[in-house]
Amino acid sequence: MSLKPFAFSLFLYLHPCCIYAKFGMYEMDTCDALQILTETGLSKTAHRVAVLHCLIHACRPLSAGDILEQRKNEKRIDRATLYRMLQAFKEKGIIREIAADKGIFYELACRHNPSHPHFFCRKCKAVACLAPLSASQERRWLRSYRFTVDRINIYITGVCNRCHRGD
Repeated sequence: MSLKPFAFSLFLYLHPCCIYAKFGMYEMDTCDALQILTETGLSKTAHRVAVLHCLIHACRPLSAGDILEQRKNEKRIDRATLYRMLQAFKEKGIIREIAADKGIFYELACRHNPSHPHFFCRKCKAVACLAPLSASQERRWLRSYRFTVDRINIYITGVCNRCHRGD
């Protein structure tokens, strides 16, 4: 498989489970929704498990609307309930919130999905994950400043390859 660079030479990063699912490769280790809820002390409701399942198997950050859309054929989740759930997940460190021009997106924050930058196409509004920084790059960068860092949220806005080519 060859990944095509964006116009400015940043490579698209696909979560490994997306690559395995797309190309029929072996089953990989992923997080378990019930285990996450148990470890964080949150009750194991059907809605929480369903929302975590959406985020665990997502190949890109999802908006609340994306989650509701994925769940439309299942037992409905009220929008307000979903936002309360996402807030609880964020407070427990289960997910990361990504604020962008287009809105708020959510992705799982786990060992399978290390923190990484995101690219937002201003034409088609697509969200893409970019390759994460290595641990040594992060440490070097953070040491150069004497800040206490709670989180790093980097997103780049531009035009994706598909839109740039005019597809």
